[in-house]
Order: sequence, then structure tokens, then C-alpha cells
Amino acid sequence: MRHWDALGLEDFLAAHPRIRILEINDERLVLAGEYHLRAQLAGSQLVEQAYRLKLICPRDYPVKLPKVIDEGEYFPRNQEHHTYADGSFCLGSELKIKSLLKGDHSLSAFFEKIVDGFLYAVTHRGEFGSFPYGELAHGEQGLIDDYGDMFGLRGKLAVLRALQALGKRKREANKLPCPCACGLRLGRCDYRFVLSKFRDIGRRRWFRQHLKASFKPIEKAKKAKSKAGVLRTMRKAA
Repeated sequence: MRHWDALGLEDFLAAHPRIRILEINDERLVLAGEYHLRAQLAGSQLVEQAYRLKLICPRDYPVKLPKVIDEGEYFPRNQEHHTYADGSFCLGSELKIKSLLKGDHSLSAFFEKIVDGFLYAVTHRGEFGSFPYGELAHGEQGLIDDYGDMFGLRGKLAVLRALQALGKRKREANKLPCPCACGLRLGRCDYRFVLSKFRDIGRRRWFRQHLKASFKPIEKAKKAKSKAGVLRTMRKAA
């Protein structure tokens, strides 16, 4: 089908002859088979391993990202190995993945830029006891650290302000406080050019939904902390 051909399906299958098509239609593409990896980072160990993987790629990729499943059960299914109970991988934050695929979201690029790094890191952790380039925290804190690195910002408030700005039209976003904490509005700070680079990675609605679903508002966090402090004081007084 032309849609899948545009993602370089034939080239990918030619490069990985032990992977076959399980399903292909207007809704999704499903590939499965043996995937070989041979990789080494400077200062880290060589990883050479074969994995039995399944790829489920939705029709609207790259808007929605593929799922990669460890069918060979090579990795334990827990947070330490970034593998969910169904065997699918936690490949990283959606925004980070899409930013790495910007300009080339072929199947080969998806594996080379996203899957290979994951397999190398988690296999290195299992065989040699450490991640070769550090590990992000899970949940909200992991997203804050990851986005802070991507946006060039520090702290939760700065990251939330950046996501809030990306969820609005430029004219509206420019009236918001700049996430870089310079004290100016975004429209008066050069940081607006940094943030603009992410606007074509996700739609405004995606940023709004992601902000609401993945992050606890600063105000709620402060109220919860204050309430906990009051309760501790009352218990101590009692």
C-alpha cells in the first residue's frame, strides 16, 4: 500500500530479512520477527544481541507512535527495565521521540533513532549492571527532567509554562510570562525562537491535553504540601 511504502517498508524489510509482515491494511501495519542489534558507545560495552520483536504501527503515525513489544521476553517486565506488563517498551516521552524523528519518520529511522538506543541501554543495564548514559526518573519527574533538557529550562514551573505556551496560538502565547524566567513576556524575549522549533512537532491541542493529563498543577502541589504540614503540626500538638 502506498501509505506504508512511503515509510520505507520495503527498504526496512530488506535490511532485516528475519522480520515479516503479520498484518497490513488501512488501519495499521504489524511486523514481527528477529531483530539484530550490534552497538557500542564510547566508554561503554559492546552489545550484540538478537531480539524477537513485534511492531504495531498505526495508520496516523507519526501523529500516533508505534508500539514495540518484546515477544521473546528478553527483558523483565518492570519499571527498572522500562518494559510494561504486556511486554511493550517505554521508549521515552512522546515529545522527545517526535523531535528525534523530525524530518525523517521512516521505519528505519524509528528503529535507528529510537528503538536501537532503547535496546542498547536496557540490555547494557541487564548485562553490565548500569545504563550507559544515565536514566530518567519515571512519571512526572522524568518528563520534567526530559523536557527541561529539551527546552533548555530548569524546574517544573518553567516546563509547565513552556508547554502552556505551545498549547496556545503564538499571539496568545507571546502575552504569557517567558518560561526562561527573565521577567519579560514571551513575545519580548528571544527564547520565543527556541520554543517555536517545537510547534511543528505537535498540535496545540496535543500540548494542552498532555499538560492536563501528565502534570500535577503547581497550585495543587503547593496546597497538598501545605495541608500535609498543617496535619503534621496538629498531630504534634495533640
